[in-house]
Amino acid sequence: MVTHDVYIPQIDWQVHVYYAVTGYHAPPILADLVEIDCPPKLMKRIAKNLRSGKMDTGFTYSNKQLRCTVMVVGMHSSPAQFLNSLEHELRHLVDDISDVMRIPVRGEAVAYLTGDINAHIAEDVKMFLCDCHGCKTELGTKLSRNRPAKLLPVKHEHRTFDS
Repeated sequence: MVTHDVYIPQIDWQVHVYYAVTGYHAPPILADLVEIDCPPKLMKRIAKNLRSGKMDTGFTYSNKQLRCTVMVVGMHSSPAQFLNSLEHELRHLVDDISDVMRIPVRGEAVAYLTGDINAHIAEDVKMFLCDCHGCKTELGTKLSRNRPAKLLPVKHEHRTFDS
């Protein structure tokens, strides 16, 4: 499992991304979901999904009041499936942020938001898609760490999005 904390300062939104997740990694993810007040019924469904160990899956949960998201991209069967799952989950994230910030789902503002998020995770994505020795070595090192992740403290001030 590889984790990445992303903070988007323009909108005061925090995202905790988990990549290459297996059933073994469920406890820290579930702990993060509890920390951002994920509803119990949804937690139960997510826990079942996480523990199933299915490949090419993921989920995104956002607490819109806290402006905090947990995004999971599970193990994948190919680089194309990794990208498919990642982009699917990114779309949910962008939709959640757009909803809170009242950003129209068409137009430049949402396109820039999507690009900004992708810029934050570009090096992560590269590790999973690139076939060079350096990226494979870096990915292997990060996967072997399996560090438990912890969300950063959540700020509760609200700002408007300037497009």
